[in-house]
Amino acid sequence: MDTKKLETLLKVIEYGSITKAGEDLGYTQSGISHMIKSIERDFGFPVLKRNRTGVEPTDDCKRMIPTLRQMVNWNEQLEQIIASINEITIGKVRVGTFTSMSVHWIPKIIKAFQNQYPNIVIELVEGGGQSLSYGIENGLIDIGFGLRPTEINVDWIPLFEDCLMAVIPRTFQLDSAEHFSIKHFDQSPFIALPEYFDREVQSVFETHGITPDIKFSSTDDYTIISMVEQGLGFSILPQMVLQGYKHCRVQTLPLEPYCKRQLGIVLPSIKNASPATEKFIECAKKIIQIEK
Repeated sequence: MDTKKLETLLKVIEYGSITKAGEDLGYTQSGISHMIKSIERDFGFPVLKRNRTGVEPTDDCKRMIPTLRQMVNWNEQLEQIIASINEITIGKVRVGTFTSMSVHWIPKIIKAFQNQYPNIVIELVEGGGQSLSYGIENGLIDIGFGLRPTEINVDWIPLFEDCLMAVIPRTFQLDSAEHFSIKHFDQSPFIALPEYFDREVQSVFETHGITPDIKFSSTDDYTIISMVEQGLGFSILPQMVLQGYKHCRVQTLPLEPYCKRQLGIVLPSIKNASPATEKFIECAKKIIQIEK
């Protein structure tokens, strides 16, 4: 089976459109249609069906998607190993991350990596903790930057600790200029990230028996900070996030007791990582060690 055809089928399924997949891959619509028909002849059953917006996989095809992704990923790793043996550095690394990592660390890592390996393509996929786990488990990403998933079996490379900070309005009278007691959050108006984005804050509250009065929820850090700025409630955000919003008129203090999150690299298997993925991990560890 030609894995290029399988890669094309997966891209069509991802976009739900033959036309959009063709634009991404550089194929004509008729070219992709020809590949899909070839796959269906090989499989002996239809793999796509039309809907109101484009196309979607048939039920039989849905059963095969995880295996198809594995086949495409294995073929790409094989090509990278062959190229590495021949001292040709090529490949692709699909990197899952979230906003604060994307803003503060990922651009520096990619710049250093591309300077050293210009022929390796980097694809970024942003999301929260659950999307990172889903991407790793289903072969959609090669590595992820974030918290260590607890719901799936993965390899984990710890990188650094990030302090959790209280974010409070400028008008709030502080008990201390050095820290903010977590007790202040109990029954107080709170502006939260959704739990699937930010489970470490939920864990902190559970550990200390705190029940905040969650007034608003947003996936956008700046929206949360702006709401705090307007006096709509308190919040908790990582120090890394707050570094990008120093101009905002809020107070930020470490929590008392001190709370942190451990960030690192998540991947299905260090042992089975592709050469391109191994090189990206090496580069990331060097850059973050320098910047800490």
